[in-house]
Amino acid sequence: MLQNGTRTVGELVRVKPKNAVIKKTERPVQGLHGAPIEALPAGLRWDDVKAFLAVAEVGSLRAAATGLHVAPNTVRARIARLEDALSTLLLERSPDGVRTTIAGARVRELAERMRGAAVDTFSREPEYELRRPGELRIGASEAVGSGWLTPRLLELQATIPDLTVALQCDYDVHTERSDELDIGLLFRPPANPELVVSKLATLHFIPFASRGYIAQFGMPTSLDDLLNHRFVEQEAPGVRSDLLNQLVGSARPPGFLPIRTNSSLALFWAVASGAGIAFMPTYVMGVTRKLVPIPLPAQFKFELFYYYHPAARTSPPVIAAVAWLRSLFDPDIYPWFRSEFVPPSQFGGAMRSTGNVIRLFEPLIGDDIL
Repeated sequence: MLQNGTRTVGELVRVKPKNAVIKKTERPVQGLHGAPIEALPAGLRWDDVKAFLAVAEVGSLRAAATGLHVAPNTVRARIARLEDALSTLLLERSPDGVRTTIAGARVRELAERMRGAAVDTFSREPEYELRRPGELRIGASEAVGSGWLTPRLLELQATIPDLTVALQCDYDVHTERSDELDIGLLFRPPANPELVVSKLATLHFIPFASRGYIAQFGMPTSLDDLLNHRFVEQEAPGVRSDLLNQLVGSARPPGFLPIRTNSSLALFWAVASGAGIAFMPTYVMGVTRKLVPIPLPAQFKFELFYYYHPAARTSPPVIAAVAWLRSLFDPDIYPWFRSEFVPPSQFGGAMRSTGNVIRLFEPLIGDDIL
């Protein structure tokens, strides 16, 4: 919204500002304050100018967002900020999508002249602002967020006591949400090239069952023997639910799949309660003693990445959170996060060093400890 209350490109609805008379034939092109736009003022952000140029060139906000590898809302926000800085409207609806206003055409001309070698004339990224004031928002999958991060959130919060640590758990492990998160965790690098991305850990998945299930049905002895057992399956966005078909095929006996869920926590409870076998990350050995790893030649691994906006490189809360995350996934402390597969039988003392993560579930599902 501009200084006089006029809505900007956020809604792409153009309302003529109060006390402003802008004729189609008016020259020179003027901003809302009546000053001719002869040059772009110092201090404009290149991110904002680049977003405007992208929309002006393709005539579509959504197509521009795709080309920039950012969310449409990010493009809207950047153009709205540029319009506010220039105190003029730059874009308006057209039958074919979006087009520049008379002022927008002039700004485009000036910006294109300055693009390239002259990018240094624009301001550097300002101090990073959290996505929501007073909160540090961290996004992760439901399994990683609930089972591994939650028990240690207070450790992070103690380092940033003036902020709320807001953990956003999601069933989709592949969709980037940088427009609403300060730090995100994904099982593949996000496509947005503007983000800072780094590998955090490797998660290894093997089959697990409960002690009660093994006592009742026995331990599978081969991949073919799996069809003589029961499985619990997770089906959610980004989860490779087809892996089971690769192991045992699609022709399954009745009763083979008693439970299917989209929740990794529901999967955990079902298996811990003896409902069947399921593939789980080996770090569950540091969360509970109720589950037993099944020694079969079936292992899958997925890399875990974290990302944040480049402007957050010097943000104290983000720096603290990244250090906290790295400590939680340190492969020297937690061998289940190493790039190479480490059998659970070799975890040794690591399972005793996971602190309050172990105590999260043990009182809820039994006292039998290895």
